[in-house]
Amino acid sequence: MLNAHTVQGSHGDVFTHLHGDLAAAATHCHMPSDAGPNSLVFVSDQAQLATARERGAAILIVQRDIADQLLATDAAFGCSFSVKTVSMGMAVLLKHFDRKRERFAQWGERHPTAIVHATARIGADVLLGPYCVIGANAVIGDGCCIGSHVVVKNDARLGRNTVLHPHVFVGAGCELGRDCEVHPHSSVGSDGFGYAVGASRRPQKLSHLGNVCIGDEVEIGSNCAIDRATLSSTQIRSGTKLDNLCHIAHNCDLGEDGFYTAGFMMAGSTTIGRRFMTGGNSVVSAHLKLADDVVLAGRSTVTSDVPEAGHYGGYPLQPLKDFMRTLAALGQLTEIRRNLNRVLKHLQLPERP
Repeated sequence: MLNAHTVQGSHGDVFTHLHGDLAAAATHCHMPSDAGPNSLVFVSDQAQLATARERGAAILIVQRDIADQLLATDAAFGCSFSVKTVSMGMAVLLKHFDRKRERFAQWGERHPTAIVHATARIGADVLLGPYCVIGANAVIGDGCCIGSHVVVKNDARLGRNTVLHPHVFVGAGCELGRDCEVHPHSSVGSDGFGYAVGASRRPQKLSHLGNVCIGDEVEIGSNCAIDRATLSSTQIRSGTKLDNLCHIAHNCDLGEDGFYTAGFMMAGSTTIGRRFMTGGNSVVSAHLKLADDVVLAGRSTVTSDVPEAGHYGGYPLQPLKDFMRTLAALGQLTEIRRNLNRVLKHLQLPERP
């Protein structure tokens, strides 16, 4: 449940109270069309505002650019706040309705099939799901939630309030900070892809003795693979968000607060700066350095260092404005070729095949 007093008292830096009783409370968050007298509703246009009013929502969060329209109407319902953007409002308030911990608590504090090594240290209020395995000397911080069939190997460490969804693997010696979340079927700390080829031409595996170090408030989507380093640490620094189906190779270093969209892949020993953003299916090659505040368009490929902040796209990589011109030109290639052959014919030169 969320009451308007909490919105005003705890999040007054984000929300501005417009009118209504601060004793109003909501037990659920709904779309305007599904709202009822116990609902919190976000609205960003006049149509949504009209619907939410009609259905009598308890708490209304209005995007700031239409707040004047609300104030100009009859305010005799619920409690209303304005926010700069609906997305920011949702980021702050939806967590009050997130009953994620209840999904883990349905089995009790520790399911009888959970296997915990005698030397592992389990913090307070930790939930352990069916068939999870916690290895020797592993440390699980207070308030963590460990889903079914999760494996946390020897000497791994989880910070407080970290959530591992079912079928997550955390390799030996790997570290996750506080308030992290790893979604199903992701692997943190599998061996890197490193081999040496000798005279026999048969690849010989390089043992990977390092680990993965993940900072605070990092989220990793489903079906991601993050490889441990050869001798040091693969780093994913605080605030980074990985979408589904991302691959981070051994010895990489991802700066703070990056966004890595689905299908992103990077080769080993590459360093990416802070606040990196990329569209889907982008690729970054090995042994490169990317500056802070680099933004890649979807399906871009980086094969050399990017020393300056900016927006880029394509393969080979170009500044985004140049890439957009290149992309526009690609659609005209047939006509360009046809015109070139006309010119060659006029000059009595052989046409290009």
